[in-house]
Amino acid sequence: MKRFILSVVVLALLPPMAAQSSAADTTSIPRGCVLYNLDCSEFFVGTFGPVVPETIDKFVDDHAAAGITDLLINVNAQRTNYRSDVWEAEWDGYDPKAGHDQPFFAGIESKRRFGPDANEGLMYIDMYKLDKQGCDYPRRMIDRARHNHIRAWISLRMNDSHYPDWPNHPYHSTFWRSHPEWRLCNGPNPAHTNGWSDRGLDYEQAEVREHYMKLIKEVCARYDLDGLELDFLRFDLYFRPGREHSGAKLLTAFVEQVRMVTRAAAQRWGHPVALAVRVGSTPWIARRHGLDAIAWAKAGLVDLIVPSPFYPSVNSDIPIETWKGLLIGTKVSVALGLESSTDAGGGPRLVTPEEVRGVVASGLHRGADAVYFFNLFTGPYHAWPRAVYDRLMRDVGSCAALSALPRRHPITIVRPWAEGEPGNPSALPYNGTHGVFRIHIGPKPQPQQHLQIELVAPDHDTPLDVRLNSIPCGAVPGQRHMYDAPSEAVADGYNLIEVNAKQNIKITWVEISVR
Repeated sequence: MKRFILSVVVLALLPPMAAQSSAADTTSIPRGCVLYNLDCSEFFVGTFGPVVPETIDKFVDDHAAAGITDLLINVNAQRTNYRSDVWEAEWDGYDPKAGHDQPFFAGIESKRRFGPDANEGLMYIDMYKLDKQGCDYPRRMIDRARHNHIRAWISLRMNDSHYPDWPNHPYHSTFWRSHPEWRLCNGPNPAHTNGWSDRGLDYEQAEVREHYMKLIKEVCARYDLDGLELDFLRFDLYFRPGREHSGAKLLTAFVEQVRMVTRAAAQRWGHPVALAVRVGSTPWIARRHGLDAIAWAKAGLVDLIVPSPFYPSVNSDIPIETWKGLLIGTKVSVALGLESSTDAGGGPRLVTPEEVRGVVASGLHRGADAVYFFNLFTGPYHAWPRAVYDRLMRDVGSCAALSALPRRHPITIVRPWAEGEPGNPSALPYNGTHGVFRIHIGPKPQPQQHLQIELVAPDHDTPLDVRLNSIPCGAVPGQRHMYDAPSEAVADGYNLIEVNAKQNIKITWVEISVR
């Protein structure tokens, strides 16, 4: 089943939402908000209950009660999940009288169409049925958000390209199918290191930009939204290799046009309409992909920047202070973007609550105005106990609340990547005799807490010489490659771990845990 976005943006203590209305100045993003972006498909695969209007209400009610203050409603991939006047809807081409063997479903892998473990075809049927009930999905979400006194945004995926090797999949739009000459990464591309066979569309083509602008104009005129998000990480390629620099000028002009659209929407709806952009984790990575978010901010074109990782891993070292420093003199807020998985270089797995607390505490300590959880429902919503999930929703806006609980700070991959970025996209696995690793932990442990270094060296059983900020750490008896750090060795922010061995070793995991 394809996965889209669930994101949570946390910005520190928000004034009571009940005192706010849709006329609130959303272009000035307050600290303490929780922006939760639900992707365009998850509701329709039954995650939250039957696909009926009442389930929309319950979903919004439950998440508002858990602490969400801003709901971002993703309405598109290559098609829309509502009956659009300018784009195809997801179910266009489906014949309700033709059964499961009709051509509409032929592009879905047979074992995934209507099987017990993957019922991908049912999603399109349920979208069709909800529309036929007279339910405009985004409008119902927005209305229920207002009922709960939370702000409502529309989030648009700017170049989603799932299923690139299944061109007849109903996911694909006629526009995408009709222009194979505009698809990116049809052949080998050494600069494309995100691990996906990305075949999004080339934004150097005026027709591509106009295609997306039609959707932007429609949602801003059709829905009483408090903000619009341009998700430039679904996916992360916009130009052919070597064309990103000139392409950046085109995207800056494009964002300027979007800003004019949101200002017109503000006039139409009688309240500000904020503009957010989600881009790569560093200013250089974003710009190298043609996404010059800093230039957009300095020109007054955006209100919120969300530097983020790309699936499948959270990034535990997003340089928030660099973003904030470059934005001095603007009123633009910065949100820390996260993912639902973690990967140190050996493959992804579901992120743990302790790891989320660690990454968020670090980001808030570095000055993040917001924390943005992406794809949180693809694993944690299903696998974590609901009490743990809801507790995280309540705590994420407070560095103090997060730091009081156990947290973990692992080294992770950096994705998307750009050549020229310092270091490399994956620090692990390490092979050698003297490994040096830098980890940002946010605030120092509280007096009742202690810090440990945990390693995975799969072929090495004896304790290693491990130092934190040049101070030796003692091996924990009975624990393989776990080391206690003396309190005098620990600093807030970055901490330097050195691992020395008499012979070559392989290290596949490095983390700092605070308990």
